[in-house]
Parts: sequence; C-alpha cells; structure tokens
Amino acid sequence: MSKTRKPGNRHSESPSTRDKLSNAFVEALEKDWAEHGSHVIQQIRLDNPVKYGELIARLIPLDANLVSASDFSQAKSMQDIGRGLLKQVGLHEDAITEQMIEQAIAANDELVARLEQIAQGD
Repeated sequence: MSKTRKPGNRHSESPSTRDKLSNAFVEALEKDWAEHGSHVIQQIRLDNPVKYGELIARLIPLDANLVSASDFSQAKSMQDIGRGLLKQVGLHEDAITEQMIEQAIAANDELVARLEQIAQGD
C-alpha cells in the first residue's frame, strides 16, 4: 500500500502555505531587524528597563558564560584535559605552553594512579 503525500510535508516537492508564510515572515523579520533592531533594543532599554532585563533573561541561558574550568565534558584529548587543569589553577590560555600541558597530563596520571591505590585499600 503506497502512502499519499500531503502538500507541504517533508517529502513533498512544494512547500505548504504555512511553510511559505513562515519563510516570508522570517525574511521580513530579518530585514526589519537589520534595519531597526539596535534602535528597538535601545528604546526598550530606555523606556522599560525591567522589560529589557526580562528579554535578556529569556534569550540568554543563565549558564551561557559560566563553563567551569573543572568541566572536562567537552575535552576531546588528554591535551584538552591538561589545558583545563592548568586553567583550573588560574593560568590564562595565552600563558599555557605545550610543555606545561605535558606536565599537567603527567601530574593527572600520577593523581589517578594514587587514587586507584587508595580505592584498592593500599
């Protein structure tokens, strides 16, 4: 039994009226924003600072810039971990050298080995 295609679904060749209207609206909004966006933001800030704050709170996640130096979930290599460990103790990214990263990795390996000994009751 074959499935019939409805106009506008993802398998259809022509977009639905809703898709056309959505695309047209987004394009118009983009043009309007490019022309008036910064002025509108400024006006909202001046006229209603509370609303301005609410808009910011809704658009920007609370933790957007609060990635912890001890968050290694994005690390893709031991070099990333070494770099993260060095940042954790206050080194700025620009001050970190390859030699420091290698030393941090070695220190981490020693710490892990010692923790494994503790876990085994040694």
